Amino acid sequence: MTDQYGSQWPEPSAANPQPSFGALPAGQAYPTPAENSGAATGADYASWGNRVRARLIDQTPTYLGLIIFCAGYLILIIRLVLSGTSTPDVEGAAVTMIVGLSVMAASLVWVAYNRWLTAGRTGQSLGKRVTKIKLVGIDTDAPISPRNAFIRDLVHILDALTLVGYLWPRWDDKKQTFGDHIMKTIVINDAMDAPGR
Repeated sequence: MTDQYGSQWPEPSAANPQPSFGALPAGQAYPTPAENSGAATGADYASWGNRVRARLIDQTPTYLGLIIFCAGYLILIIRLVLSGTSTPDVEGAAVTMIVGLSVMAASLVWVAYNRWLTAGRTGQSLGKRVTKIKLVGIDTDAPISPRNAFIRDLVHILDALTLVGYLWPRWDDKKQTFGDHIMKTIVINDAMDAPGR
C-alpha cells in the first residue's frame, strides 16, 4: 500500500492488524482527567497548619504595615481623648499612620511578585518554599499561572468574608478552601521533599 507521498505501508493482515483508536479492549475504559491527576492518585495534601504558616510568612510585610498604622491610630485616639478642649498634637500619630500605609502599599509589590508571579509560575511563594508545600491545579498537577494565582487571591475574599472558608481545609477531603474549590486548585506537600524521593 502506498500513500500520496509515496511511502510504503504494510498491508493489514491477521498478524499485523491496523491500530484502532476508537475502542479499548473489553472490560477497559479510558481514564478520566481526575484519575490522571494527583487528587485521584492519593496526593499528599498540605496540612492546614503549614498553609497558615506559609500565608503568615507571605503576608508579613502587610501585617507589619497594619501594626504600624494601628499604633498610629491608637496614639491619635489617646491624644484626642486626653486633649479635652485644647487642640491635640496629632503630628506624631499622623506620621506613624502614613508610615504604616506606606509599608502596606509597598507590600502590595511584594505580594504581586511573591504570591502571584513566583507562585503562579513555580507553585511556591516564599512561605510555601519554607513550609515545603506547593500550589497546583487539581486537574493538571502543575503551577496555575500568575493570572490564576492573582484571581485565586481575589476569590479568597470569599474565604475571609465567611471565615469558615479558611477553616474548611481542616475537614475537607482534599484540604481545600472555598477559593480552592472555585479555582480547582490544591495545596500539596512538595514532592521533592517527600520521603523516599
